[in-house]
Amino acid sequence: MYDNSNDDHEDTARDQAGQPPADSAAPGAASGPPSDSGDRTESAGQDAVKGSDSKQDTSIPALLETPAAPRKLASTARTRGHLMLTLSRVRIATATQLAAVVTNTGLGVGYALRGLRDLRALGLVDHGQHGREKVWHLTAAGQRAVAEGGDVVMRPHAATGERAIAAGLAPHGLAVTDVIVAWGGPILDWEVEVDHTIDKVRRVVSDAVLYRPGRGAEVEFLELDRFTMSMSRLALKLRAYEAYSQATYFEGERGTIGSTKSLWRQRYPDSALFPVVRLVLAGSDDITALDRRATALQQRIQGIKLRVDVAALPSLLQRPSNEWTWRQIGQSDEQAQTHARRWAA
Repeated sequence: MYDNSNDDHEDTARDQAGQPPADSAAPGAASGPPSDSGDRTESAGQDAVKGSDSKQDTSIPALLETPAAPRKLASTARTRGHLMLTLSRVRIATATQLAAVVTNTGLGVGYALRGLRDLRALGLVDHGQHGREKVWHLTAAGQRAVAEGGDVVMRPHAATGERAIAAGLAPHGLAVTDVIVAWGGPILDWEVEVDHTIDKVRRVVSDAVLYRPGRGAEVEFLELDRFTMSMSRLALKLRAYEAYSQATYFEGERGTIGSTKSLWRQRYPDSALFPVVRLVLAGSDDITALDRRATALQQRIQGIKLRVDVAALPSLLQRPSNEWTWRQIGQSDEQAQTHARRWAA
């Protein structure tokens, strides 16, 4: 088994200079002192991709083995494929977050790091810096490799996580990744920064969309607020979802008898109800303060014709997702069903 210790000083210096890491240590060899990245030792016998379909080949072996590696690879093609697929879904993540997805226990940070170093040497991933942590993302070549692998559909001209990190948006993106990782289930069910166009001048961009049936819809929308938006702007974003839920289009040739249909059903045709918006409040460890923010927001959006659930991120991270509790601040499911019946009539 390859040594699982953290980066030594030489590797760190090369990383900062944008050069590929030095050759991996031989099996059993000791490496340098721990870095500041919070890496931990790999647990033996880690199983790849929690919640994945064992029959699905996500290794992307042909894509990852083709380039001439500048050094001997220390990870398996399967591990590298899982890491790339995860980054394609969450856009940015730390090694600790990635390890929570690609290992059953989430303790194999070294397991994830070896794969990330190999992928970086192949030019498929890179990292930026947020505080003392490395924040990993796919490169443009990595995005192309995932798209060519065929396991997920990559959006044309999608930006890499590098731009978000450079713009100072890493805290928000990493908080979204925290929610996705804690939520669990197949990582391929997620997509971040999903654009929902309403008309030529209006649109609402979801922080993430969970493609998993529930509560009468085939997806759920995820929004995350880190106390960086004013109450007015946060309320406006929820109102934008309401506008999207009410937008219509005319189906039929001009001058002919056609019909008016809901715009959102073009994208989510298998939903009986408009998807619920799950709003996660973060940016503070004070759960009481986050609850007060939820109460103030509920007053701002009173009467909204939209299902909105809210929860504080610190509360969610304290327990498994099957025990999460959400506070309803918009329509109830029953009200949404009544509205849907009226529309159908």
